[in-house]
Amino acid sequence: MGAQKKMIQDDSTNSDIADLLLSWYQVKKRDLPWRKTKDPYTIWVSEVMLQQTQVKTVIPYYERFLQRFPNIKKLGESSIEEVLTEWRGLGYYVRARRMWEGAQYLLAQRAGKMPGNYDQLLKVPGIGKYTAGAIASIAFKEKVSAIDGNVLRVMSRLLAWVEPIESIKSYRYFDQRIAAWQSVFDPGDFNQALMELGAIICTPQKPNCLECPLLEVCRGKKQGNVLLYPVKRIKSQRQEVTRLTFVLRQRNEIYLQKRPADGLLASLWELPGVEILPEDSREDDFSTFSQADWFRLFQEAVADRSYDGVVQKQLAQVVPLQGPIWYNFSHRRWKILWVCLDVGNYPGTQKGAFESNLNMVKDDANTYTADEQKEHLVECDRCWVTSENFREIPLPVAFRGIFSEVFKEMAHTENKSF
Repeated sequence: MGAQKKMIQDDSTNSDIADLLLSWYQVKKRDLPWRKTKDPYTIWVSEVMLQQTQVKTVIPYYERFLQRFPNIKKLGESSIEEVLTEWRGLGYYVRARRMWEGAQYLLAQRAGKMPGNYDQLLKVPGIGKYTAGAIASIAFKEKVSAIDGNVLRVMSRLLAWVEPIESIKSYRYFDQRIAAWQSVFDPGDFNQALMELGAIICTPQKPNCLECPLLEVCRGKKQGNVLLYPVKRIKSQRQEVTRLTFVLRQRNEIYLQKRPADGLLASLWELPGVEILPEDSREDDFSTFSQADWFRLFQEAVADRSYDGVVQKQLAQVVPLQGPIWYNFSHRRWKILWVCLDVGNYPGTQKGAFESNLNMVKDDANTYTADEQKEHLVECDRCWVTSENFREIPLPVAFRGIFSEVFKEMAHTENKSF
């Protein structure tokens, strides 16, 4: 540790680091909408969206989200379904849920006002060290670090840091060094400059070292191979789980239901299904499943009981199993298989008591507006969608591949019938 401390200090003074980095940043920084404001709420929104998502993807979502929820009050007073609907397509929906929970806390505890310092920001649900540091330094000029993945990579190469960057030891030391280098006048710009350096120069696979403002003080470069850094812990393998999914079709529509308000993919819409864990000795060998097995799984997966009779008849025959589609979570990997069940092709079948079709008709002449459809979705937990409107609801990316396959098949079948 002592040797590594001496390395960087021998190369340059703290003020040199700040001057070099800030001079570069003022010339090379990208023109991004969230850099034109010091409003803590809008900075919060941008920082949450930028987690695990590319800048070019975030920009239109950021602008639309702020139009819909321009302040903490509007966000906190909205329902989680409204927030998730606006978030649809951006992925990692837990980010939206946590931000909504934070807005509700701020409304209840602080009259909708954002705390003005790092320590108080950490008390807001959903705001962790990085986000608190970004808001505090950019909006309130507090001298505090904001360490994200880009900053970890830059720091590890700059210091030729041999410890795994995920360790508490690494975080604490990087935090100390940033505090020593950080400009007291522009702590927010310094933090953004480090992030920008990692995003456009000190990239993971192809760093452009010749354009780096810190080239002369970079220990990793002086050692001859910056790609040795950062050092990372060996990740444990994700648990692989088979997810058996039931696709209920009725004419040109597909059935969806809402997931529980907590847990994996909370409050999002889904194609109903069940997980079959590896310890089940029959995993993936569905040929050994009896009609009773299939029907038990169907009843476990599908909330509505309107179709039990129809489905039992279909499951008496061989139902083709389709897939797989793979989807990765942080801790598990879904192998998604699905069966299609045509519940609308039998006499006496109806949609069920909920009647929550997105294609609802007011009368013979008028249909619901898009806003009225969204409002109705907030109130229900099951619905039917078509290929034209399924993108209007917060549906996990995991299921979008199935939709593409099923709607393509339905369109082909419909064309053959003419």
